[in-house]
Amino acid sequence: MRSASAKRDGLTEEMIDEGIENFRESDKFTESEKIALEYSELMQFEPEKIDGAFYARLQELYSDEEIVELGAFIGFNVGYHTFFRTLDFYPMFSPDGHLVSQEESRRIYGDRPTSHLRGAMARATGEGESEIESGSE
Repeated sequence: MRSASAKRDGLTEEMIDEGIENFRESDKFTESEKIALEYSELMQFEPEKIDGAFYARLQELYSDEEIVELGAFIGFNVGYHTFFRTLDFYPMFSPDGHLVSQEESRRIYGDRPTSHLRGAMARATGEGESEIESGSE
């Protein structure tokens, strides 16, 4: 999410963290963005809940082509993060959103990689590591 084009389009670290931690209640996102974030969350944690009723909700805001593109993008990114966790890669970004090397990331985050997906505080403090260890992320 931290691509140069996303930042040019107005995406901020605060929005990223809000999207991870509080998107349902946030006023920073449109209804179409909220359902896209919900789609992403379900795809990663509860794919069995993506049923006809959920697709009908998506179709209220997206065309079939957009739903397929969004689903493919989400699926790729879920797989990408899962794969990187198996390699014990460190986050590619500092807590303030700057791209860093694996060596620099190790200095920032300590001896253990932390989640790419749990927000700035979790990245900076190591919160959520028990979720990673138990496989519930």
